[in-house]
Amino acid sequence: MWTGGAIVLLVAGAAITVAIGWTPRAAQRELLWDIPELGGAYTGIVGILAGFSVTSAIFIAGLRLGQSSAAFADTIGMLLISFLVLVGSAMMYSDTPAFPASKDESVVVFQSLSHVLANSSYFLGLALGWLALRPLLLMIDLPALADAFRWLLLATVVAGSARLTVFVYRMTAANGAACAAIPLVGIALPAVYWLLAQRVWPVLWPPTDATLRFTFVAFAVASIGFMHQAAILLVHGSPLLAGMRRQGHCFALAYLQLVAISIGLVWFAVAMA
Repeated sequence: MWTGGAIVLLVAGAAITVAIGWTPRAAQRELLWDIPELGGAYTGIVGILAGFSVTSAIFIAGLRLGQSSAAFADTIGMLLISFLVLVGSAMMYSDTPAFPASKDESVVVFQSLSHVLANSSYFLGLALGWLALRPLLLMIDLPALADAFRWLLLATVVAGSARLTVFVYRMTAANGAACAAIPLVGIALPAVYWLLAQRVWPVLWPPTDATLRFTFVAFAVASIGFMHQAAILLVHGSPLLAGMRRQGHCFALAYLQLVAISIGLVWFAVAMA
């Protein structure tokens, strides 16, 4: 039952943001970055972070601290899934085509949308690594510090989502209202969902291992972005790209909202554990 509830929540959030941002800006501003060069820089950064995530998981497992606690499985699972998502985002950065400088709208939209998807997946993988800090602190018996990190992690998640909207606004024709809605909807809908699960319909929340289950939901969202970019590569040069060119900003808004909501759900699972 909770799986269906999470899917409805994700779809509803994406639909709200796309409805707000359906009408694009009258004029899209020129890009502030050289996308191929920026993607190359991010590929190296993401590769380092991915290596750090999997190395941390192996190191923690080797210490054999708190293996009997649920926090141990949560920490290891989140770090490993963070690793997988970050590797996928590195592939997305490297697969973004390096077209020569062009004023062709189809080329600009193609590169921009591909980079926004990669950037969103990068944030998703990074946020999962961040959120693993609270179960790690619980695992090593530092509850006071874990409680402090609960709110610090909320601030970083919201700030990260807000920062991503800058890229959506600058790299697509998305309007400002839709971009501003992403971090708000990304935390408000999970909050409403959590309250409903706690006070009205308990079946909306996983009975056990909520953190790991919602982490797998976040991984599914990352897979959507990975496959979406593959679809963009597949249809490049075909008439199907025309529709994507007209509504590319809606694809970006929908995916970024899915990322923000899935991370919001993971935060509630981690923070309320």
